Amino acid sequence: MANVALNSIAATYGGANLNEIFYEPVFRSDDLMRNYRVIPNVKHKMNVYTSAALTKIVEKYDGCSNLSGSQNFNIDDKVITAGRMRVALEQCTDAFFGTYIEEMYRNGVDVMNIEGTQLADAIVNRAVKGIGQDVVRLAWGDDTSLTGGSAVAGYGNMDGWMKLMGADATVLAARTEYAGVEAAPTAADAIGLLRTMYDTAPASLQQVPSSDKKFFVTPKIFNAYLANLETNDTIGTSDLAITNTQRGYNAVSFRGVEVVAMYEWDTILADTNPTIFEKGGTNFTNGACYVATDNLIIGSDVTDPEGSFKVFYDDLEEKMFFRGYFKLGVQFLYSSLVQWGIIE
Repeated sequence: MANVALNSIAATYGGANLNEIFYEPVFRSDDLMRNYRVIPNVKHKMNVYTSAALTKIVEKYDGCSNLSGSQNFNIDDKVITAGRMRVALEQCTDAFFGTYIEEMYRNGVDVMNIEGTQLADAIVNRAVKGIGQDVVRLAWGDDTSLTGGSAVAGYGNMDGWMKLMGADATVLAARTEYAGVEAAPTAADAIGLLRTMYDTAPASLQQVPSSDKKFFVTPKIFNAYLANLETNDTIGTSDLAITNTQRGYNAVSFRGVEVVAMYEWDTILADTNPTIFEKGGTNFTNGACYVATDNLIIGSDVTDPEGSFKVFYDDLEEKMFFRGYFKLGVQFLYSSLVQWGIIE
């Protein structure tokens, strides 16, 4: 017997429609568009060209005989590879019995099929939200070495920024290592780490406008930094401390640079041991990344004709299925536009 699912697909999204259901809510979400640079047309591999800043190139003219000593204008490139990703979800429809209102049931023999109902829409919305969270987790913490004997569930699809930067000798050598309470950073640890990273960051990063940079931090450091904003001794104004404590914050900044709590980092650090958080054989769990947002690239291809989302019901198995296929890859450009820090 033929598989009924092949003939009962209610919603298939590809090309321009894929742009609407996936690219818009995921890659144009507030978290992604504000915090990273998104390139939506990476077919598979794309060369991203970079050129180091030119310094000390002005010199006294001393005749043609000395022109052979001229400096070179170098162009380097990094490759961003958007590999194919898949989302495969399924649920037996009897699990939905008693969970949605009577008006949402279909009639007759099609009663089990929830295609086109509010519940089906809710499933799609939850799936898209879950994909958005996974994009952030994979972008930072994925590692292609986490396969085979060292396999970790949910990883091994591509190399994320932590893996790429941990393999960069310049980035790793410049890492700030702040002595503090590693497992439970104090308010003093949080602000001390941010100050040290800010003051010792590469000159190129310091020159980037504050609005174009972020401090990405682990949640414990974020909460410890909030304690600074709620303490009279730190900010010197009791009224402001009381206001901060009562009303909270719409946005948190340090010296004009937004501080972003990275809750997915806790998931990554619990699952894996990124080199960027490791020192002398010890894996640390609290740190920060001070970076220019345009230095972090997420690549996908929203016009990929093979990329699609399918939501369908199979009468044979009495199950609802969600299938998604899309491309995803990340890369960073300049070592001089990123500064990592850990609390040890």
